[in-house]
Amino acid sequence: MSTILIWTPQKSPRLEYTLHIMLEKILGVPFLITENIEEYKACSGPRFCYSPEEPPIENNLWIQAHPLLFEEDLVAQTIEPTPWKEYTLFFPTEQGVFPVDPLAISFYLLTRYEEYTNKASQDQHGRFKVSDSVSYRLGWHRKPMVNILSLALADKIKEYSPDFQPITLPYQPLTTFDVDIAYLYRGRRGFRLLGAMAKSFIFFRFHHGIKQIRGMLNLPVQDPYDRFELHRQLAATEGHKPVHFVLTAPLSRYDRNIDPDSHAFKQLLEQLSSFSDIGIHPSYHSSERTELIRKEKQKLEEQWGNLITKSRQHYLKFQFPSTFEALIDAGIKEDYSLGWADEVGFRTGTTIPIPFFNLDLNQSRDLLLVPLHVMDGALYQLYNSEAEYQQAIEEIRSEVKKYGGTLVMLYHSNSKTHLF
Repeated sequence: MSTILIWTPQKSPRLEYTLHIMLEKILGVPFLITENIEEYKACSGPRFCYSPEEPPIENNLWIQAHPLLFEEDLVAQTIEPTPWKEYTLFFPTEQGVFPVDPLAISFYLLTRYEEYTNKASQDQHGRFKVSDSVSYRLGWHRKPMVNILSLALADKIKEYSPDFQPITLPYQPLTTFDVDIAYLYRGRRGFRLLGAMAKSFIFFRFHHGIKQIRGMLNLPVQDPYDRFELHRQLAATEGHKPVHFVLTAPLSRYDRNIDPDSHAFKQLLEQLSSFSDIGIHPSYHSSERTELIRKEKQKLEEQWGNLITKSRQHYLKFQFPSTFEALIDAGIKEDYSLGWADEVGFRTGTTIPIPFFNLDLNQSRDLLLVPLHVMDGALYQLYNSEAEYQQAIEEIRSEVKKYGGTLVMLYHSNSKTHLF
C-alpha cells in the first residue's frame, strides 16, 4: 500500500496524532510528514498539503489548516457552526477542498478538548454534561464524526490519486459489565451484614433475613443479582470474551460492592476468569483522590492472583488529564470510561480505540482509550420501554457496522432490567 505524503510548514505532535488515527487507524494507510516542499512536489503517489496558506503547487489537494493543530497551549476555541453535507460542523475555512478543517475537528473530538477548557460544565457527580458537548449541540452526537471525516478525506485523496484505496474496518461487538454489587445476599460481613439482617427482621421481611444468613454461611441461595451464568451464555453466543470491571473499594455511599476479602468475592473472580477478562472499577472518589486507583487495583490483583491492565471509572467519573495519568502510573493499559452517562453515542467521535492525548503535556501517552457507545443506565434515563431501548441500541449498532470498528456495550450486573 502506498504511503501518503503530507506537506505542512510546521510539524507538531497534534498533527501527527490526528493523522495517526485518521490515516493509519481508520483508513489503514501509512503516512509521512514533510516540511520540504521540493520533496512533496517530487512525490508521484497519494499526497496532500495541510497549511494555513495555499502552497504554489498546481493540481494539488490542499486542506486549509485551522491554527489548533499548530498550537501548544490550551485555548477555549470558538465554535462557529458551518454547514458541511447534511451536518453542521465547526472550524470553518475560507479556501481549500473542505469548507471546514476535518483534521482540527477530529483532534478536538478525539482529545475531548472541550472537557479541558469548560470545567464549569458538570453534573451533580462532577461529570462533563453531554448537553454542553459540541457534538450534542450540533445534533450529531450519535454519529462517529471522526470516522465520517476520515472517509471524506479518503474520497478527496482518490480524486487526485485514483489508485488510492483505504481499508474497510471490520465490525465487532464487545460486551462489558460493571460489577458494582455482585450479590444481594452473599459476601457481606461485619456490621454491614448485621445491619442488613436487622433491617429485614424489623420490617418483617423474614425471607430476606433467612437468605442473608444462608449467604453468610456460604450456603446455596437464590440471589437476584447473580446473573453471571447468563453472562457466560452470552459470551458463548457472541463468540468473544466480555470484560467485567469489578469494584473493590470499601463501603461508601456510592461504592457498595461485596467485601473484597470475602470468600464469595474470590469465588466470583474464579468464576468470571473462566470466560471473561477482568478489569478494575476504580471507586467513585478515585477521580479526585487518584492514589485510590493503585490501591484498589492492587487489592483486585491480590484477590485474583493476576495482573490487571484494564479499567473503567465508577459512575464514568473522571477528570482530564489527572485520572488518566493516574491510570498510567498504576500500570493500566486500556481504559473503557469514555462514554456518556445519560446518552448513547460517540463521545470521542469514533468507533475505534485511540491513544490518550494529554493536552497539558501536548503529547500522546501510553494508554489506550476504548470508547463506550451504549450504557444500560443511559437507556433507562432516556426511554421507558424495552422496545425503545432496543431501537436506540440498533441505531448505534448500525452506525458502527456502517463505518467499522468495535461496538462497546455496558451492562450492570445488578440492573433490574437486562437488555441482552
